[in-house]
Amino acid sequence: MRAVPAFKAVVSTQSTGVYSKMYSRLRMVWQRSVGAPLHLRGMSLSSCLKSKKIGIIGLGQVGNALVKNLSKEGYAVSAIFDLDKSKYDEFQGVFSIKTSPKDMVEEVDIIFTALPMPPDVKHVFEGVNGLLAGFSDGKVWIDHSTTDYEQTEEMASLVADKGGRLLEAPITGGLEALKKGQMTVFLAGDQDVADDMRPMLESLYNNVIYTGKAGTALIPKVLSNMLTCVHNLAMGEAFMIAKRAGLDMRTTFDCIRGSSGNSFVFETAGPMLMQGTYDPSFSLALQCKDNRLGYQIATKHKVPIEILGHAMQAYNKALYKYGDDAPCYIAPKMLEEALQTDLRSDGFENWSYSIQNVDGSAVIRHHGIEIERSDKNELAKFEE
Repeated sequence: MRAVPAFKAVVSTQSTGVYSKMYSRLRMVWQRSVGAPLHLRGMSLSSCLKSKKIGIIGLGQVGNALVKNLSKEGYAVSAIFDLDKSKYDEFQGVFSIKTSPKDMVEEVDIIFTALPMPPDVKHVFEGVNGLLAGFSDGKVWIDHSTTDYEQTEEMASLVADKGGRLLEAPITGGLEALKKGQMTVFLAGDQDVADDMRPMLESLYNNVIYTGKAGTALIPKVLSNMLTCVHNLAMGEAFMIAKRAGLDMRTTFDCIRGSSGNSFVFETAGPMLMQGTYDPSFSLALQCKDNRLGYQIATKHKVPIEILGHAMQAYNKALYKYGDDAPCYIAPKMLEEALQTDLRSDGFENWSYSIQNVDGSAVIRHHGIEIERSDKNELAKFEE
């Protein structure tokens, strides 16, 4: 019997890179053979996960879509909570509405949170009626919020002290992708719990990437969001040059997206710029919050951010000009106004997008615009 824990320790040191899948299979065999805790053995299988009670805290755009996607996939969402009582309207009589985070945690096995700001996460976590107060052995908290990674590290330790487990799981890809289950989720925390939750998360998202210990998933998430600012600002300037030089906007779009200057942001923010919507699904305040989080990480690790810092200041300027609720891609509008030249283009009124996971990369598929496709059969399979 003494050899079994030693075997587990040896295997767990090989749980990254090419050994990850091998480790997951061996761990499951080990759990079943030596009588691992039921909450770990059962949750290793998707069918067992579907028997677990799930609660959702935060019913904004992410939480609302999460409730619907989990239910669609056959998972047992049983309870919901939000400080804004109007968010309950469409769910009345369907799910149990809880009076506090503590009440929810006590009733369910798995808790999802999807909250906008670090103070919001802290608010539902602390106090006599907070998440922590309701935790007990075996409960799992999956936090989709983009928040302060050091705060997450501290919370993970406090949850572990009560026998629970915390997985940070920020998501990326845009609201439309979320509704269609096409987003990417970064997952951090204890790898055994991450492996246990993976079947459920893979049914909800295109791509699940494990990043390491608690705190590590939020770093690539905020860096990714900071990079979108750089891409968006540069894209606005490129479109403005093309338009004032007399080039057709749609032609410019097709040229760039078919060349080395292309990016996820160009293919999604570009059409929104030409629509004049600038992506209303994500607020400028939330984008600037992510920029601040990235700045804090850079400062802690003493990395100068000249380009990212410039983008951060440009977005702050847009925030002060257009307000918290302005759409996240609105920064190029400052250039449009300064030059009295808008970047609208006909043909994008009904444009939308979906995301296809190709070898781990997020590939944009365009809908609602005339476009020549060389792989119609493959696209039809994807859209099915």
